[in-house]
Amino acid sequence: MTLLSRRLFAILALCLLPAFAQPAPDVPAPFERLVPPGFADGLLLVELKARDRDAPPWRMVEWRPGDAATPARREKVSVREAIKAMYLYPGSDYFANVKIETSMPGMYEQDRALVIEALEHNVRRDRALVGAYLAANPEAGAKVSARTPPGKDTIAFERETVNGIEVVGYTDNVLGLRGGTISQIHFFVPARETIVTAYLLNQKRTKFRDIDEFLRLRAAFIQGYTAYLAR
Repeated sequence: MTLLSRRLFAILALCLLPAFAQPAPDVPAPFERLVPPGFADGLLLVELKARDRDAPPWRMVEWRPGDAATPARREKVSVREAIKAMYLYPGSDYFANVKIETSMPGMYEQDRALVIEALEHNVRRDRALVGAYLAANPEAGAKVSARTPPGKDTIAFERETVNGIEVVGYTDNVLGLRGGTISQIHFFVPARETIVTAYLLNQKRTKFRDIDEFLRLRAAFIQGYTAYLAR
């Protein structure tokens, strides 16, 4: 290789160096020990974004009846401080969009209860809507049934304790069933009065080829994140 060729090769390599090769973003002091910089399977923290300073000290959760556009009930979940963290596997699109939210003083238990209640309601509603659609469309129903892992619900509500951390969420056990979120997971951290909400995302450039691979990555994410929170 000539000197010119070596120089051109070096320039090309620098131009192609992926963004994820850079160090993980620095986590602000209020969120130390709440935002893992990375995971054992190669998942990396690549972006952090603080909540807008002029945002209200709460966010809304909603209960919708069936497919109605207007919610039947809306409640405020308090937010004292919050930050958003984005994670990906090298060579793929975002895998996880994670929101870390600290409750206002004295509001954590109420916030936790509202988040779980709303999630349970919305999972029941979505199961009913999807079930009705599949029943009315037998061909689609047969395809979804064939692609659902044995012994699992098409939309699964999940509640467990992992590494001493309460974990509540849902998973679509068929890829592409609905929208861009395959699984939503809440980690509850009472010692920090914090709720961590992770949205695991469908991707164009993906780390997983099928639902079984996704479920393994999801399990590794839960195991890694809860281990970090429990330190």
